[in-house]
Amino acid sequence: MDTKFILLLISLIILFGYFAEWVFRKFSIPDTLILLSIGFILGPSVLNLLNIGSLQYIAPIFTTFTLLFLMFDGALYIDLKSFANGLGSGIMIGLWNFTLSAAIITAILYYLNYDLLTAVFIGFTLGGITSAYVIPILKQLNINKKIFTIMTIESSITDVLSIVFALTVMQLKLAHKIQAGTIFSNIASLFAIASLTGVISGVVWFSIEGTIIKEDENYIMMIAYVVLTYIITEYLGGNGAIATLFLGLILANSKTVKSFGRLIKKSRKKEENQKPIVSKREKLFYKEISFFLKTFFFVYIGLLLNLKNMEAVIIGSVISVSLMLIRPISSILTKKYEFFDRKLINSLFARGIAPAVIVLIASSNGIIKDKTIIDVVYFVITMSIILSSIKVFLYKYKLKNALKNKK
Repeated sequence: MDTKFILLLISLIILFGYFAEWVFRKFSIPDTLILLSIGFILGPSVLNLLNIGSLQYIAPIFTTFTLLFLMFDGALYIDLKSFANGLGSGIMIGLWNFTLSAAIITAILYYLNYDLLTAVFIGFTLGGITSAYVIPILKQLNINKKIFTIMTIESSITDVLSIVFALTVMQLKLAHKIQAGTIFSNIASLFAIASLTGVISGVVWFSIEGTIIKEDENYIMMIAYVVLTYIITEYLGGNGAIATLFLGLILANSKTVKSFGRLIKKSRKKEENQKPIVSKREKLFYKEISFFLKTFFFVYIGLLLNLKNMEAVIIGSVISVSLMLIRPISSILTKKYEFFDRKLINSLFARGIAPAVIVLIASSNGIIKDKTIIDVVYFVITMSIILSSIKVFLYKYKLKNALKNKK
């Protein structure tokens, strides 16, 4: 493909991304719908300007970086108090929704005569919501910090649960045996290593920022450091994306962490005179990077959509609608929250990065050979994003009217 043509496509996609955000702010029409449509039009189903096969080497790198960076960027908007208040609720809601979603998907596929292991595998693969959708949407809505924290934690924990449980079932399919405690010990290990590595990385950055780097202009170096934290955590056997979440959390609350840890014994300054580690300018820069990643991620998901496989479309539609219908059951755990906070939580059920990565691994290893089941996963990702976006649109519309009526 011609280099100039590729550059033209990139520039147009970015411009459409900004246009889509403007549409969302102006008319409350979710930008994700526009981006998905662009990907679908550019893909093999319509214009065939971009071939999915040519992206197979770039896709794993891109999706992984998108996940870890969005986790880091989202954490920069969470304070420790909100994190402490929302941690338990986020984990509880995440576990509840993941278990319920996985069970429903497994039941649907098993009823449709798929073998039990395949049904369970896809159930776990599509069990969790995606940070790539949830975090950008929450930042656009400007909601209260506690709900932001709860949903960020839910999306991060369910991403991990999807990967761990699905990969464990893959091992089962290959080896035909697995120890009962393996799954839960793996999850505990992933979180323990990730949280510890993320916190240590944040503390180490304090020292680097205060000695080696004394200027505010270290944005690119910070991105490199985030990637390094991810790599080290994965090497140690933890979840790198969770580690970047904790790194962002520590940096966002640098004043509080420094005062608690007494990290500056020799040159103590009054807390109010200390500059935050992450400045407003830096947050703005990271916001632009997140926008870039989010834009191309949803265009990429649109590329994967295959409407020619009607069996996949029907099964995917049934699963997507089922996920939408069971999501409000989580209201059992959110009775104490405000009405519109509950509505928002029930609206965010889109699937995304984790399923795309898992299916990529499964298909490349020959574990999933049925093209229909792969198309089902991609269709559910797309359809759940569309349905969730519609729910978010209705939420924003009703909230706007409610605020008008109060006045």
